[in-house]
Amino acid sequence: MIFANPAFLWGLLAVLIPIAVHLFNFHRYRTVYFSNVDRLAELHTESRRSSNLRRWLLLALRILAVVFLVLAFAQPVIPDRANSTRSGATVVSVYVDNTHSMESASTEGSLLDEAVRKAREIAGAHAIGDRYQLVTADLGGKSMRWLSRDEFLEALDEVRPSAASPRMSDVVRRQLDFMRQSGAPNRHAYVVSDFQRSASDLDAMPADSLASVTLVPLQGTGADNLFIDTVRLNAPAYFAGGSVDVDVTVRNSGSRDAEKVPLKLLVGGHERAMATVDIPAGATAKATLRFAIDATGWVDGSVSIEDYPVIFDDNYFFTFRVADRIAVLDLHGGTANPHLQRLFADDSTMDYNTATRLPADLAGFDFIVLDEVGEMPSGEVQMLAAWVADGGTLLVVPSPRGADNTLLATLKVPQLARWHAATLKASRVDFASSLFSGVFSAKSDEMEMPTVHGHFPTLNAQASAPVSIITLADGSDLLSATTCGDGRVYLFSTPLRNDYTDFTSQALFVPTLYNMALFSRPLPPPCHTLGDPAPIVLQGRYDPGNPPHLASTGNGQPAFSVIPDLRRTGNRTLLVPHGEIGADGIYTLADEHLAFNHPRRESQMDFLSPSEVADAVGSVSGYSVIANTSRHLGDELRARDGGRRLWLLCLILALAALAAETAVLKLNTKH
Repeated sequence: MIFANPAFLWGLLAVLIPIAVHLFNFHRYRTVYFSNVDRLAELHTESRRSSNLRRWLLLALRILAVVFLVLAFAQPVIPDRANSTRSGATVVSVYVDNTHSMESASTEGSLLDEAVRKAREIAGAHAIGDRYQLVTADLGGKSMRWLSRDEFLEALDEVRPSAASPRMSDVVRRQLDFMRQSGAPNRHAYVVSDFQRSASDLDAMPADSLASVTLVPLQGTGADNLFIDTVRLNAPAYFAGGSVDVDVTVRNSGSRDAEKVPLKLLVGGHERAMATVDIPAGATAKATLRFAIDATGWVDGSVSIEDYPVIFDDNYFFTFRVADRIAVLDLHGGTANPHLQRLFADDSTMDYNTATRLPADLAGFDFIVLDEVGEMPSGEVQMLAAWVADGGTLLVVPSPRGADNTLLATLKVPQLARWHAATLKASRVDFASSLFSGVFSAKSDEMEMPTVHGHFPTLNAQASAPVSIITLADGSDLLSATTCGDGRVYLFSTPLRNDYTDFTSQALFVPTLYNMALFSRPLPPPCHTLGDPAPIVLQGRYDPGNPPHLASTGNGQPAFSVIPDLRRTGNRTLLVPHGEIGADGIYTLADEHLAFNHPRRESQMDFLSPSEVADAVGSVSGYSVIANTSRHLGDELRARDGGRRLWLLCLILALAALAAETAVLKLNTKH
């Protein structure tokens, strides 16, 4: 037998009160004189014996009443054999949810403060010699060690809000796996969380036949929240003098409409645009903010709103690089195309180069034109294919004899068939292509379409879904585009000479070829998500053996500097995050900038109720839910092990003893 509230057992000292009353009889006798007492002697003896019997009976009933009343408050429990502790060591794993949603207010401070208190109460409910594991949202290496109770309590003092937002099933799986490695026969896992609906995948919770999992849902006072959900930079390329449209989506997860919410765009620390949005309750609103790119180099920006009390998601950071010049390589078969020379050579944004052989290093080029180049050595074919896969843009212009189909097959783009000598006019132009972004609003009836005097039909048998950009009257392609890895290959089906086409003199020629070069650089993502373990492809090349520091810029951010985990894959350098970055903002790696934002999953202030949590895990073996968090959790744990509770029986017996005492006293009065 165990007691849920053993402190009440001190109340058993109250049995001394009826004992003291029994030992010290405070009743005063008075003398009554009789003239004749001969016949009273036998009656006096008989009354004294019955009086002593009643006094002992009353003492016993009063002691029983006090004992059973104290036991009722102490709540005795007979443990169930099925849930009894096994012989051997006991390990206890406690997950304290420290995600940003736990910063919400509760009746006793923040939910995170309440979660830390509950974790302390859990430790108090277990033996001092048990081993403890403290798990937090970042699921870092610090959680993969066993602690004594004192070390566990000290670690709780260091718990701070985290940018990570793990799935609940991943958290419990981490707990069960770590406890399984300990080999201890008694394993107890606890999850203290607000059970945010977006992260609580309770239908995927793992189970362990030797472990018990206790879920402790906390409930805050609730708060409406406005937050910047997404930010997208709408620009096909970044170049000085150009402009960027920033498409912003703001979400209202509260129950009240929000009107005239100010939205600010800051670039380089200066306000560049502003708008206001009206957001209905539970809905989103969109706005577009535009700014001009003034110079080359890194552009750091952010979009912000003001919303209280939840503020971690009120900013959204982004960054991108504007290069000085675009490196163009014109690789020709012997004579450079004069149309290409006039287009690129005199343009200040282009670094135009010509060659007849492929250079040994292609890393410095953004756009390569193969103009009437015949068959290439296999080594150059493989090198060019690798360059395209890493993000390069290639334009293939065939000679009258055709193009190298071996190269086209390696790139998995359409190959060229036999020459078709018919004169055809272009019938369709895909003005939705990024090549014509901001150039033409639609096809004009007065626009003259190019004509070809012969072309190579394309064969798409092994190609990777080419996109037709300019289509001839017979349905074949004059110009097509195919995505290859992170790069792109454009293919003309006729030479760009006046003898074969008038395309070089048409209005389409300049924007088509110029934008191929201008948009040739792949646009890396403008920001990354904190807590996302996916590797980040860096724009620069770094030595993983001697990596530069990843540091905060200091613009309103806490000071931060760490040596990152860099890895080399082919010509790329990858940064592998391990949760070391905790604050959103702009960070620098050598001369490269990286933007990080909090995951927006924590911004949805929608939580499971205790009853919903209980319903979700009710059929999972080994799981239980403690919904009454207002009570001391240690007392609840000691009493909830499924045994037979005897407090009601003790209360009934106490009342029965008091009723028997009353009956004995009334019987004595009648006699």
